[in-house]
Amino acid sequence: MNAGLQKKDQFLLSRCIAGDKKAREKFVRKFSDLIFRSVQHTFAAKHIQFNYSDLEDLHNTVFLTLFEKECKKLSQYKGTNGCSLATWIKIVAVRTVLNHIRRKGIDSIIWKKKQVALDDLPELKSNDLEALTALEKAEQQQFLQERIQKLPARDRLFLNLHFSKGYSIKEVAEVMQLSVENAYTIKHRAIKRLKSQLEAD
Repeated sequence: MNAGLQKKDQFLLSRCIAGDKKAREKFVRKFSDLIFRSVQHTFAAKHIQFNYSDLEDLHNTVFLTLFEKECKKLSQYKGTNGCSLATWIKIVAVRTVLNHIRRKGIDSIIWKKKQVALDDLPELKSNDLEALTALEKAEQQQFLQERIQKLPARDRLFLNLHFSKGYSIKEVAEVMQLSVENAYTIKHRAIKRLKSQLEAD
């Protein structure tokens, strides 16, 4: 991240936390489009229908989350591990949308529609070994996700975009405001950290 930009963001952040009204207005103007796009992309990634009112409501909710209780949430940003303020705000926006979806029960509705009774699965009828293998794979996936959650926020975002969402390195670099070369470096380090997590267990 550009050192000059980081310094400006840190100053703006400190003024917001101090209660400077003009600083907060500047903060909203600066990150409004970013949050709006992040909300929109999260809905789209979850294949959930939405309208402009949904986007606007959650856009405002993200800012309320950041500013409420004397900027308690905003104060949590530390800029560690090279995570820019913009990237951190994207993460907050995505989590806000996902929490909204869970509260509304949208995920559970979609999941129920996709569920199939175990008795209707031919592989379970014909071969118990296949069922055991499927269960082991599910447990391994959960284990992997738990280890990923222990990684720095920047690594988690990268792995999610690249592997879960299927973004190319170039696309990830654009989202995270990185050079392509830096994106490859982050990928290498993230995978290395994840391997260390897995080996430690």
